[in-house]
Amino acid sequence: MPANRYQAKAEVDIYAKTLLEQLNEKGGIDAVLEARSQMEQIVAYNRSHIDLTRAASDLTMPPEKRAELVRGVFGGASPELASTLGVMAERGGLEILPRVLSSFNELISSQLGVTVVDVVTRVALDDHLRDLIKNKAKNELGGTVVLREQIDTGMLGGIIMSAGSRRIDASMNTMLEGVRTTLKKTS
Repeated sequence: MPANRYQAKAEVDIYAKTLLEQLNEKGGIDAVLEARSQMEQIVAYNRSHIDLTRAASDLTMPPEKRAELVRGVFGGASPELASTLGVMAERGGLEILPRVLSSFNELISSQLGVTVVDVVTRVALDDHLRDLIKNKAKNELGGTVVLREQIDTGMLGGIIMSAGSRRIDASMNTMLEGVRTTLKKTS
């Protein structure tokens, strides 16, 4: 892992750009979006399995063993992603995966002209609401808009949308939490 933050950023960007190019060449936007989803799952998995991240970054372990470990654990991911993760582990840098994902998301937007909007609701969106969200996002963000819908039955209602660093939380849970906070302040 480079000590200089500019070198570290360049390394992150190289992983993201190389992966994006490989995936786009192989399967187009569908392959890119599938790998994006897999990376999000892997980042979440790594956060709850710190031992794996430590093992993959353990410089006392031979590089090829680190790569083999990571490729074995994430062998179900796309071959391009599994290979990239293996190279990152070989070089002792699996902990930078969240930054690679962030750079990857930026490249999806800037190079492919696609904005991914993550939408979380309690119930499935109907076609009218789906079109409304897509059109609003396209007008504000430009480019092609791809919705990634997720249902969260733990929500009371409302909607949470995020695209890149933008997030709109209009869920009932958040609104009730705001009311609760206000009531506590006045008590």
